[in-house]
Amino acid sequence: MFLTCCPNLYSMLLKTQINLIDNEILLSLDLQPPYKAILKKDFLHIYKDEEPLFSLPLSYPNLISWQFQRGLVGFMISNTIYFTDQAYKLKEFLNGKLFFSRIQDFYTPLQVLGQGSSAKVLLVKSKQADQYFAAKCVEKNELMYQEIEINNELDHPAFVKVKEVFQGDTSYYIIMDLLSGKNLQQLMKNQHVDSENNACKLIVKQALLSGIEHMHQKNIMHRDIKPENIVLQKNNNLTTLKIVDFGLATYTTLKKFKYPKCGTPGYVAPEIANLTDKDATYSSKCDIFSAGALFFKLLTGRDVFPGTGFNFVLQLNKKCHIDFSILTLKKVPPNVIVINFQY
Repeated sequence: MFLTCCPNLYSMLLKTQINLIDNEILLSLDLQPPYKAILKKDFLHIYKDEEPLFSLPLSYPNLISWQFQRGLVGFMISNTIYFTDQAYKLKEFLNGKLFFSRIQDFYTPLQVLGQGSSAKVLLVKSKQADQYFAAKCVEKNELMYQEIEINNELDHPAFVKVKEVFQGDTSYYIIMDLLSGKNLQQLMKNQHVDSENNACKLIVKQALLSGIEHMHQKNIMHRDIKPENIVLQKNNNLTTLKIVDFGLATYTTLKKFKYPKCGTPGYVAPEIANLTDKDATYSSKCDIFSAGALFFKLLTGRDVFPGTGFNFVLQLNKKCHIDFSILTLKKVPPNVIVINFQY
């Protein structure tokens, strides 16, 4: 009531709050009179007659709708359209920070690259440049916010950056760099990375461990490290290795995990495979175990828990009796065994 009766005081308080919370100006935009926009690190502030009108937090699930008239000419927030000749520049700053609308205005779908039970990946071409990207199409759900947030936090060569996220009627479209190489499972099967090639093994181990270390420093655990989720950005170039698929990733600092019992039999850590209390937590060491199982296969060409069938391998995984004699037969140096399997 007091602020309603004293609009000047309210405006002054709002300006003070804006400057204190978010004081670094990234971009200033002249919109159609009497509007103006100021982009800062965490908010897009809209002004009317030099007075703050509202602030849009740059976070999911907030949405900005782009406006096209023979090109990008503005944006819409809360049913109000704002025009600016710097719309493309604004979009560059906002990439990956909140949802965009109308993917069809920016990208042309070409083909399906892959499809799983909950998502499919499309090859798309940018309408603004002669560039190709991957678009991960997933059904709308709140868990996607965390997956996108986690991807955005990982600034390291071992991870694919999220460029943009579009919101459709029933799906989200996550635009990422295109990975044109094979995954590690395919490479080992085709012997592009075989158990005798020490140089290749060293490159893979160093790149993977560097990525996992960075991830754990951010209090993030992947929870599904396996050969299929290690993909090369460029074909036959092991230095372009990427850790992908953060659908099961979560923060180690949470008091309760979403889907606490998860992972892939043969690679999942035993504390997860044997979990009975779904309120129990565990540490990022689970990724170290998974990496160790992956390195075992990389060193020997064999699975650490050999067998066929989901349930059979899962039971072996739960018991976690590992036969290290194959490493001796393969003449793997003892120091390598210790480094790889200290868990």
